[in-house]
Amino acid sequence: MKKRVRLQTAPQINTATNLWLQHLISRVVVEQLQLPPRLKAKLLYETLSKQERSE
Repeated sequence: MKKRVRLQTAPQINTATNLWLQHLISRVVVEQLQLPPRLKAKLLYETLSKQERSE
């Protein structure tokens, strides 16, 4: 006789990990742009501050 088992996981919200991943993705995207280093730094700073405000 076969028995079926259904597994479910509880969703977890980890804001630190989400923020870190958003910053990492932003950094990868900005690094791919052909911009001067100072402008890249400004864009990263602005995206980080927007992400912190939205949390």
